[in-house]
Amino acid sequence: RPTAAPLPSTTADDRSMAVGRRAVVVHALAVAAATRQAFMPSLAASTGAPTGRIVAAGDIHGDVHALTEILELSGLWSAASRRWTGGDATFVQVGDVLDRGDDEYRVLELLREVKTAAAEEGGRVITMLGNHEVMNVLGVAAPFVSPRSGGFGEDRAAAFHPGGKLAVEFSSWPVVAVVGTTAFVHAGVTPEIARDAQAINAAAAAWLRGERGIPPELLTAPGRRSPIWTRHLSNPPDVELARPVCAELGEALLLLKARRLVVGHTPQEKINCACGSVWRIDLGMSSAMGGGRIEALEIVGDQVRVLTSSGEALPGSTRMAYAPYIPTELVDLA
Repeated sequence: RPTAAPLPSTTADDRSMAVGRRAVVVHALAVAAATRQAFMPSLAASTGAPTGRIVAAGDIHGDVHALTEILELSGLWSAASRRWTGGDATFVQVGDVLDRGDDEYRVLELLREVKTAAAEEGGRVITMLGNHEVMNVLGVAAPFVSPRSGGFGEDRAAAFHPGGKLAVEFSSWPVVAVVGTTAFVHAGVTPEIARDAQAINAAAAAWLRGERGIPPELLTAPGRRSPIWTRHLSNPPDVELARPVCAELGEALLLLKARRLVVGHTPQEKINCACGSVWRIDLGMSSAMGGGRIEALEIVGDQVRVLTSSGEALPGSTRMAYAPYIPTELVDLA
């Protein structure tokens, strides 16, 4: 039986060369990972880390008095002096400022005024795209328009036509946005929506600017496929959601790199949180919707509070939906 040749001895130079080769490999892998990351889609609507607190408000539906009260009780706006008082705060309105109420035009005027004033003082205002804004651009909102609402001219449909002044204004309103570690959308997200958030925002903006003839499918698709129409995260109102729904939400939040989600669209009795991570803030506060509670959601770092019209600032822990889980088959996913 032949004797195996002795293994060569390892010198200090050999060890040094091996370390060097490993360093080259590690560096190459790091460069490759960074390159892949650079070409991965990022959330175009993300506004970066906030410099101050965040205040969010639900659906307004043509009620300028409700919007004014929200801004004032949140310490963001003085109606008397027409002045932004929120410093470096960020105000997010989650969509559906149009339809139902009489004051749509005045609501838009106030939002424009507050946006300008906030920017001058180091604050900012983000308005999200809701299904009622989209319906107006599509020209199908007539059944939801108050006969006493005016300001848009004799041909309302023409005033909102894609490529027109109002639609172009809406093109700067994101469908999905992330501020710090909080994601915002009018109705809801799924992992598929979260994964394609940048493309959804870009496609919606292009359509509103009149650059594409057909609206993005997700703006018109029914049910949970649409970020502006789904109710799977907010219905039934005011109670906890099924475990599978919560698990899917957790996956979507990971994709958005967010810790929580804020939605409107489906009226609740009061601002509440399901799954420990989705805040439902549509309260039907417009007088045209019955005049629900006037409340706002405040986020400072990881601290969440509910600001009420009585001047209270309630800890978010008092508004968690602790009702028993609802079986999946009973959850309305429409």
